Amino acid sequence: MKLRMQSHPWTGAALALLLPAAALANETHVYGIANFGGAGQCSAESHPVHTKTAAEFASYFNSLKSSGHWSDVQTINNAGVRADIWTDASKAAAVDAKDTQANVGVDDANVLFVHTHGGHNEGALRSWLVMGNNVDACSAVTDTHMRLGNGKLNIAVVKACQSGDYQVWKQGGYQTLVTPSSGFSMWNAFHGDSACGNFVKRYVRRYVANSRVDGVGENWIDEAYRWRAFKNNDDCPVSIVFGATEAQSVAMYEAGGWNDRKNTGSKVGSNIAYVGGCDPDNGQKLPDE
Repeated sequence: MKLRMQSHPWTGAALALLLPAAALANETHVYGIANFGGAGQCSAESHPVHTKTAAEFASYFNSLKSSGHWSDVQTINNAGVRADIWTDASKAAAVDAKDTQANVGVDDANVLFVHTHGGHNEGALRSWLVMGNNVDACSAVTDTHMRLGNGKLNIAVVKACQSGDYQVWKQGGYQTLVTPSSGFSMWNAFHGDSACGNFVKRYVRRYVANSRVDGVGENWIDEAYRWRAFKNNDDCPVSIVFGATEAQSVAMYEAGGWNDRKNTGSKVGSNIAYVGGCDPDNGQKLPDE
């Protein structure tokens, strides 16, 4: 199998006026949703490891904070993870939009990690993440709720099944996550279902530690890919990078990191990286040509 990169045709090359990474605050939010099916919870299978992987991700950034190299780390688990904290005020579903709420909202941090269940609908060109609280909605949906990077968010690492479906990307479905002036650049996720267990803690630990200054996209593919990991199917990580040109997106994928977030310019197109031939459950086999 080979690593493949594909891109949407670029509709323009105008650069947004974005601050360089060195001028940005360094804030991280991690979200782990392990409890499902109980009173006030959403319907899914409970997985205790979801909060443990979130803790691994947070632990590294807490070590950076302790050494004076990071500003803030917030952990929001289970019932604290609601659809409203994923909802942008520009969206039709924005009855209670709190994505920029201090210390909670997804767009109030530069980097986020979430581990939960997910799904996709190719016909509707969307993916969704299952929430820990049913008070607002049980799913945060990519096109219905999310518009990322109008606050602080630059990088999202999403450990959830079907959260980065190749066919949805190919038809432009994830372009709704951004506007041309958005500061958001990277959606690391999964095409098809992804397996879960303590091994995820180990690769999250390696991934986060190895991506401080470069490889924030490439390392995700390296660490999260598994052959025949789930029901004799593969775990197929993808890295979707939004930007003005293919070269800028590739630079972020290969040489960007938590402390070196590359300016990819106006978000008028995107690249996707994946392992060619990867064949997951609940997703088409990825192209290998």
